[in-house]
Parts: sequence; C-alpha cells; structure tokens
Amino acid sequence: MKVKDIITIGIYTVLYFILMSLGTLIAVLLTHNPNMKFAPAITALLAGTVYMLLVVKVQKFGAITLMAAVLGLFFLVSGHSMLAFIPSLLCGLLADVAAKLGRYQSKLLNLLSYCLFSLGNLAPIIMMWTMKQAYISQLLAKGKDMAYVHKVLINFDLGNVSVLVGTILICAIVGGLFGQHLVSKHFKAAGLV
Repeated sequence: MKVKDIITIGIYTVLYFILMSLGTLIAVLLTHNPNMKFAPAITALLAGTVYMLLVVKVQKFGAITLMAAVLGLFFLVSGHSMLAFIPSLLCGLLADVAAKLGRYQSKLLNLLSYCLFSLGNLAPIIMMWTMKQAYISQLLAKGKDMAYVHKVLINFDLGNVSVLVGTILICAIVGGLFGQHLVSKHFKAAGLV
C-alpha cells in the first residue's frame, strides 16, 4: 500500500466511526435503553456507502483489515478488553478475504464482505458475554449502580444472539446494496471513484 492508500483508509475509517457513533446514538434514542443491542445493526444500515467507497477506491488487500484494526483499537482504548479487539480484527480480515476473492469488483462478494465486517461491531457485546463479571465490575468501578448494569447487560442466549446477528445481516445487506447503488450511479458518474 502507498501513503495515498493509507490516507484514504484513514479518511473512510473516520467517516465510518462517525456513522458508528450516530448509529449508537440512534439506537439509544429509539430503544430508550443504554444497552447497545441495536447499535451494530443501525451502524450497518448507515455505513454501507462509506464501506463500498473504501472497497472501490483502494482495491488492495489489507485496507479493510486496517480499518477494522483501527475500530478495534477504539474499542480497546474506550475501556473494552482485547476480547473486543480480536473479533473486530478477525471480521475485518475475513471481509478483506471475501472482497479480494472477487478482486474488489464482485458486487455479491463485496456485499458478503460488508456483512462480515459489520459483524465485527458485536465485539463489545461479545466481551460482555465472555467476561460478564469483569464487565459488571468495570461499570461499578465507574460509579454505575446495579440498576444501570441490569439495563446495559444483554444476556447470552439463542434469542439475543439470533436477533443481534439477524438484524446486523439484514441491515448490512440493505446498507451495502444502497452503498453499491450510490457508488455506481452517483460517485462513478461524478468521477469520484
């Protein structure tokens, strides 16, 4: 990768992060609940265009993984453990492989890539499931009470896992298709990609 590619990845990562923050805010406002159950799905719905632009603009293996690593680092520095970084990075790597298999030109593989990448946003929730007691202790140390902790926790059960994964995949498909449409109809026509 060239410096220009890394700068492009940085710009799209910042845009993705802004949309991820907006997705989290919308999820909290819609559900009136501080847990982040629907934040990954709303993010997947909002950020499809940014992701598809990154795929089309850079078209090099490692770009998607680098974006996922930066987002995973954000999870890490914002108080989550390595267990939040690893799923983000792994999903980014799998997404990179899927896009590369289609030489970054296959709409179907790019859409699959976006679905895989979007699942990486489950990383903080996975930490909640795998390190529940540490997660609770961390919230209590920040001055939260048990009533707040109970609102935030998402239990690890088949229903929650199905809802989380299902909504993320549905929203990623819709957001990804919309992103592909905008890229092919508007961004390419305007000569931006």
